Amino acid sequence: MKNKVSCENCNSENDFFKLNCDSCGSLLRDKFPNIDLFSTIWQLIESPTKAIKKIIFSEHKNYQLFILVLVLIKLTFTSFFLQSIFIEPVNYQQYFGLNFGIGLSALFVLFLTIPFIMRLILKSFFIKTRYKDNLAVLIYSQIPIVLFLVIILPLEFALFGKYWLFSNPSPFIIKETAAYVFSCMELLAFIWSFVLFGIAIKIQSNSKPFAIISTSVFVIAIFSILLFIPYFG
Repeated sequence: MKNKVSCENCNSENDFFKLNCDSCGSLLRDKFPNIDLFSTIWQLIESPTKAIKKIIFSEHKNYQLFILVLVLIKLTFTSFFLQSIFIEPVNYQQYFGLNFGIGLSALFVLFLTIPFIMRLILKSFFIKTRYKDNLAVLIYSQIPIVLFLVIILPLEFALFGKYWLFSNPSPFIIKETAAYVFSCMELLAFIWSFVLFGIAIKIQSNSKPFAIISTSVFVIAIFSILLFIPYFG
């Protein structure tokens, strides 16, 4: 794998994220001081490759913490739902604060670890990346999940109340059709996020096979965490 940018002035090769040529100092690309949140969200829909490149090239990865918190909240809720449906309907409400903290912590560690692992693996293939870029593209690739949290989750609670999360009784018993519709919509949001993550890996590595393998591992890791976070019930 190789992901270098050639300088138009001296033809020397530079790391993909570089702003100026290491040899002659010439400008290699446009400068992006900050990330514009709303235009980036729209561009992730319209032209994800351009959006991800801007995220990588931006000097200040603003809004990261805000987006990450929302993603962790939604994934923790999803974990409650999945474990209630596929494992057993545990009464997470009894220790809700503690369980919520456990879910957030487990997912937070995962999100901080993945960019570091990405950096080490790509380094072994002689591709230099920055941890902050890997973290930024990982977080911003989860924008579909954030949109689902903001737009769809309130509707789920309006229809099912607490039973959407705690499944006792199951939402598929309360309103079967609506439950399946919402579940399919959530699955599509996850798929969209995984596709964006795959595009980001392809841009960072310049390798489609590596992007496919990395995305597959990420999918397995995220759902394994969601299904097996050790909650109290």
